[in-house]
Amino acid sequence: MEDEGRKYWLSVAAFVVVFVAVIITFSMFMQQTSNRIVSQSSQYVSDATDQTAKLVSTFMGNTQRDIETIAALASSSSDAAAAATSEEWLLSVSEIAPFDTIDFVDADGMQHSPGRDPVDVSDRAYYQNAMAGQSGIECVLNTRLTHENLVYFYAPVRDGADGPITGLLLAHYSEERLTELLQNSFFGYESHVLLCLYDGEVIAASDGRFTGMNLLKEAALQGGGSGGRQLERAFETREGLTFTYDTAAGVGSACLKSVPGLDWMVLETFPAPATEQMINAANEGGWSALFIIVLVFMVVIVGIIVFNNRRHRRLALSMKDRIDVQTGVGKLTERLVLIDFNQDRFRYMSGPVTPGDPYNLEGSYDEMVTRLTRLVVGEDAKREVAEQFSREAVAAAMVPGVDNLGFEYRLNRCGELKWEDINLICVERNDDGTPARVVYTTQDVTVMKTREKQLQQAMEDSYRAAIAANNAKSDFLSRMSHDIRTPMNAIIGMTELARMSGRDWERVDDCLAKITLSSNHLLGLINEVLDLSMIENGRLVLNMGMVDLRALVDEMETMFAQRCEESGLRFAVDVRHLIHPIVQSDALRLQQIFTNMLGNAVKFTSTGGSITLRLIEHPVRIEGCSDYEFIFSDTGCGMDPAFVEHVFEPFTREHDSRTEHVEGTGLGLSIVQSVVSLMSGTIDVESEPGRGTTFTVHFNLRHGTSARKGNVTHVERADAQDAAKAGAPSVAAGLADGAVAAEASAGGGVPAGAPGAPGAPGAADVAAAEVPASEGVPAPAADPLPGACALLVEDNELNSEIAAALLESLGMTVECAFDGQEALAMLEAAEPGHFAVVLMDIQMPVMNGLEATRCIRASERADLRDLPVVVLSANAFAEDVLESKRAGADDHLSKPISIKDLAATLRGILG
Repeated sequence: MEDEGRKYWLSVAAFVVVFVAVIITFSMFMQQTSNRIVSQSSQYVSDATDQTAKLVSTFMGNTQRDIETIAALASSSSDAAAAATSEEWLLSVSEIAPFDTIDFVDADGMQHSPGRDPVDVSDRAYYQNAMAGQSGIECVLNTRLTHENLVYFYAPVRDGADGPITGLLLAHYSEERLTELLQNSFFGYESHVLLCLYDGEVIAASDGRFTGMNLLKEAALQGGGSGGRQLERAFETREGLTFTYDTAAGVGSACLKSVPGLDWMVLETFPAPATEQMINAANEGGWSALFIIVLVFMVVIVGIIVFNNRRHRRLALSMKDRIDVQTGVGKLTERLVLIDFNQDRFRYMSGPVTPGDPYNLEGSYDEMVTRLTRLVVGEDAKREVAEQFSREAVAAAMVPGVDNLGFEYRLNRCGELKWEDINLICVERNDDGTPARVVYTTQDVTVMKTREKQLQQAMEDSYRAAIAANNAKSDFLSRMSHDIRTPMNAIIGMTELARMSGRDWERVDDCLAKITLSSNHLLGLINEVLDLSMIENGRLVLNMGMVDLRALVDEMETMFAQRCEESGLRFAVDVRHLIHPIVQSDALRLQQIFTNMLGNAVKFTSTGGSITLRLIEHPVRIEGCSDYEFIFSDTGCGMDPAFVEHVFEPFTREHDSRTEHVEGTGLGLSIVQSVVSLMSGTIDVESEPGRGTTFTVHFNLRHGTSARKGNVTHVERADAQDAAKAGAPSVAAGLADGAVAAEASAGGGVPAGAPGAPGAPGAADVAAAEVPASEGVPAPAADPLPGACALLVEDNELNSEIAAALLESLGMTVECAFDGQEALAMLEAAEPGHFAVVLMDIQMPVMNGLEATRCIRASERADLRDLPVVVLSANAFAEDVLESKRAGADDHLSKPISIKDLAATLRGILG
C-alpha cells in the first residue's frame, strides 16, 4: 500500500511539476509574445515617424518654393518695393497662395501687413538673412502680435531680376495649420505627433496640450535617467531614437527623427492602448489554452483514472484576421470571403456570423463548399452547388475574359430562409489563365425575390381576372343579344300586325300596348348597362335631399302589388318599426335599390309564393341619426351557396333550369351593391335553394324635418322611369305613339282609320285614351296648353316629328328649328310673347342646346331672358340634368318622352 501511495504521490508530483513547467513555459511564451508585439509597434511607429518627417520636409520645401516664386514674381515688377507694399497686391496674392498671410518687410525692417500698422522686425533673423540674399524657413515662438508659434517662410525681393534687394516677402503658417498636418492614428487610437526644434522646444503638436512644452526640460523634471540622457543625446546628434514608455494603459512606443532639410525633429508615439489591443489579440488564443490546460490538470489531479481519457480532447483554436475592407464593398455585400485556389484556403474577411451557427473563419476550400451545400435548400440545389462550386467547374467557367460568376440560391441560416445572390469575382490569375485568387460575396435578396413573386402572382391573377372578365362579358353579350332581340322582335312584329289590322282599332290598341311594354323592357336593359358604365367610371353622383321613406314604401307597394297579384304572389309590407320616416338621402337611388330587389323577387318567385318588404329603424349613439334596415324576402327558387359568393359580380347569372326562362342582364344586383356602397351602406344575402332568398340592406341616415315638394316630385318622376325598367307600360306611352306615327310616315301614308286619318279619332282623343286622368297630371280648370305656341329645336327629323305630334295632341301649335343658331334667329325675329316655351335638344350641329340656352338667358330682350326653356335630351344622367340647370333651363326631360311627363311639365311651367 505504501508503494502504491508513493507511486500515486509521485504521479501527482510529476503532474504538478509538469503543470508548473507548463505555466512557466506559457508565461515565457506570453512574455515573448508581448515583447514581439512591442517590437512590432516600435517598428510601426518608426516607419510612421519616418513618413511624417518626410511629409513635413516635402511640405515645407514646396511651401518655401512657393514663397520664392511669389518673390521672383514681385521682383519682376518695374517697381518691386511699391508693388510688394501695395495692400491690394498683398491681398490678391494671399487669396491664391497656400499661406495664412503674406506680408512685405521693406529694407528698413518695417513689416507691412494688410489692415495693420507697420511693425519693426529688423532684429529678426529672417530679416537679416533675407537682406543678405537668402531665403528660408524660421520658426518664431510666442510671436509679438498673436502670442502663438508661427512658421515663417521668407524670400528677398529685388528691384529687377538681378537688382538690389528692396525687402522681403514674409509668409507664415499658423499653429493650427501644422496641427492638421500632424494628425495620425493607429488602429483607431490617436497618436501624439510633436514637431520640435533641436533645443527640445515644441513648435506644434497633434494634441494642443503639448504646445509650448520643452521635451528636454520635461524629461529632466521627471527624473532624467538613462531615458532622459538618450533623448538629450538624440537631440544633440540629430539621430533617430526609438524607445518605449510605460503608462496606466500599458506599454507605448515612441520614435524621434530629424526632419530632412530643416533644424527640426519629429516625435511620434504608438498609443499604449493600441499595443495592448495587439497583445490581447495575439494572446487571446493563449489565454484560452491556459484556461483549458489548468482545467485539465485540476481534473487530472482530482481523478486521474476517471478523467484520463478526457485529457486528449481536441483543442480548437481560431484566429481572426482583421483587414481594412473598403466601406463601399462592405455596403454592397453582406459577406466577403477571400479564396486562394493555389493554397486551397479561404479566409472570412467581413460579414455577420449567425449566433448558434458556427462558421470557420479560415479553412480549406472544400470545407467552405461543403458548408454552403448544407445551407442550400433542396436536394437538387445541393447537388448543383456541389458541382458548380468545385474547383474544376469554377476554373472551366471563369476563363480569361470572364471575371464574374453569379448564382442565386435559397439558404437556411439557423432556421431563417433567405434568398442570397452569390458572386465569385476573379482578382488574380495564374500564368495559364486559371483563377488563382477569387473573392466570394453574398447579398440578401429575399425582399427583391418576394416582390418578384408577388408581381408575378399579381400578373397571373390579373391575367386570370381578365380571362374571367372576358368570358363574363362574352356571356353577357350573348345574353344581351337574346334579351334585346326578344323585345325588338315583339316591337317589329306588333308594328307589322298593327299595320295589317286595318280598322280593327281594338287589335291596333292591343298591338300598341304590347309595343309599349316591349319598349319599356328594352329601355330597362339599356339603363342597367348605362348605370353600370357610370359606376365603373366613377361618374355616379348622389342627389341628397329630404326623403319620406313611408311614402317611398307606399309607392313601391302600389307599383308591385298589381304585378304580384297578376303573378299569383302574396306581397306584404311592414313599416311598423319606422319612427323617423323623413331622412336625408337620394330618393332616386333608394328607389333604384327597391325596384331592383323587388323586381328580382317577382321574377324568381313561382306562383303561390310570397314577397315581403320590411323596414326597421334601429337607434344609434349618434344624435339625429338611425340605422335603417331594409329586408327584402321571397320564397322563390333560392340560390346555390357557391353562386351566392358571386351574386354581386357584374354579368353573373346562375345557370339553372329554374332560372333559364327569366330574362335579364345579370347587372341588377351588381348595380345595387355599388349604389349601396356609394351611399355608405351594407348589403348581405342569405339564400337556400328551393326555400327562398333574403337581402338585408343597412343605411345610417340622418333624420330630416320635412320632405320638400321638389323631392316628392322627383320621386314620382323617378317612379315612372323605374317602373319602365320593371316592366310597367305607363312610361313609354308617348314613345309608342311616336313609333306608330313614324311607321305610318315610313310606309308612305296613314292607314285608313288610324289615329289622325280621316274619320278616325283625333290626336287629342288618342292622348286622352293613352293618359287617363287617374295616371296623368290633372289639367287645371284653365288649361294653359291649348293655343300656346312652342318652339321645338331638334336636328333629328323623326324625333322632331314625334315631339311635334305629342305637343299638337295637347292642343299646342309648334314651330321647328334645326339647330341652336336657327332657334336664336327665330326668337329674335318673333314678336314678344309669340312663343310660350322652347323645347331644346342638346346635341345639335352648328350650336348645341346648352349654348343656345345660355344665349337666350343672356339676351338683351327681357321677354327672352324669362322665356321658359325645357331640355329634351337622350342624356339622362344626374350630371346631365345638373348641367342643363346650370345653363339656365327650367326643366330637363329624358328621351324617350312620355306624354304624361311632358304635359305635367308644361302645365307646371306655363300654369
